[in-house]
Amino acid sequence: MLHFTEVLTLLDNNRYCSGETLAQRFNVTRATIHNCIVKIESLGISVERVRGLGYRLMQPVDLLNQAEIQSKLSSPVANKLADIRCLQEIDSTNLYAAELALPQAGEFSLVLAEMQTAGKGRRGRQWVSPYAANVYLSIVWPLQKPLHEAGMLSPMLAISMLTALEELGVCGLSLKWPNDIYCHHKKMAGLLIECSGEISGGCKMVIGMGVNVFMSQFENVNIDQQWTDIFSHTQDWQHSRNHVAAMLINNAVVALTQFENNTFDDLVGSWSQWDIMKDKPVELHSAQSIQTGIARGIDKDGCLLLETSCGLEKISAGDVSLRASA
Repeated sequence: MLHFTEVLTLLDNNRYCSGETLAQRFNVTRATIHNCIVKIESLGISVERVRGLGYRLMQPVDLLNQAEIQSKLSSPVANKLADIRCLQEIDSTNLYAAELALPQAGEFSLVLAEMQTAGKGRRGRQWVSPYAANVYLSIVWPLQKPLHEAGMLSPMLAISMLTALEELGVCGLSLKWPNDIYCHHKKMAGLLIECSGEISGGCKMVIGMGVNVFMSQFENVNIDQQWTDIFSHTQDWQHSRNHVAAMLINNAVVALTQFENNTFDDLVGSWSQWDIMKDKPVELHSAQSIQTGIARGIDKDGCLLLETSCGLEKISAGDVSLRASA
């Protein structure tokens, strides 16, 4: 059976391709091609139809390519790769990754998807995941340290993501505790880390990463906070989503290796360089209450330091936002 992606790969935004040509190419009926076009449009991809000329994409579509991603991994990182899967439409890369076998110590597995129907954000939120718009990936990593030492991993990996985006030419970046990446005060990327296994060691970590790349080209994106994407802030963008994914993977695996080897340099100082909340009045929302105070950065364990009327408190979980001016 013809898959819509086979048709999609032959469509272009610079020229028309007739339905007859596509039907002959795949030895199917014109009705089958029509159904593939309808499926492509249902994913939010705009297709122009002109009688006598055929079909043309309104914008170029950048599809994932497993071989290209692997070719862009650094040699030390590629040597640690146990498994990689590039999927089409799934519920969540983290849910899928959680079912994979745990790699050996020092190795990792990857799951990427063109689209998530139930993408997961922090605290049960949805991560909006249109087709071929962004990067949705999960890394499976066998944690060799006790789970109670992993608090610093969230800010460490957020720093690794920000560094990757800077290396790709994105400017105006900042960090919001515990692991969100902002660009010009709008959210561009984030993390979701989930663990299973023994508290004392042998834990399976699934590290979900989401980065908005081309989402501004899609209509009817419904997100309940201010957001942005790489394409909106980078002139003459030349990189593919495969390149973005590879850079994220390279930097994340380096950070994970440094964590295991106790060689990550100055977490507190590194975070402070990009901390969007530092020394500002904030609200901290948790399941039990709302606290107000002044954000004073993070400590060596990755906890938020919140100055309140009771003194300096260490916060390990919650949602923090800038407090509105009176």
